[in-house]
Amino acid sequence: MKLFFYGVLQEGFGPDGGDWPFLTGLGLGAPATTLGALYVIPTPSGWHPALILTQARYSTIVHGTIHEASAVDIAAVDAFERADYTRKAVPVDGWDGYSDTQADAYLWTADLPQGAELIASGNFAEWLKETGRSIYSGG
Repeated sequence: MKLFFYGVLQEGFGPDGGDWPFLTGLGLGAPATTLGALYVIPTPSGWHPALILTQARYSTIVHGTIHEASAVDIAAVDAFERADYTRKAVPVDGWDGYSDTQADAYLWTADLPQGAELIASGNFAEWLKETGRSIYSGG
């Protein structure tokens, strides 16, 4: 199983700049991209991204990492993502030098809340640096 992370589950984005404990067993990540619309959602615990699949002409390149995740407790990851996200296979470029590798990603399925912002660059890490906003810390 492969997982594509584009937000707070990327390496070094967990508590205290480390990784989330429920990702134990996750293979090393490699830079990868997919197409979609990337938004950020404000919460009292910080900002987190939301990937929405869109029609090609409305899509942008969304940057993240792809991981081999066969040894991860996927139920724990699903529980972290909660009901606003659905895990679904998406085409990802960058894993093995070929395009359209399939990897599971957590897609936003709820209505976007008030205060959500589009990340035009498709890069959550870059957006955090540019805006100085705080990353979602759980809870």
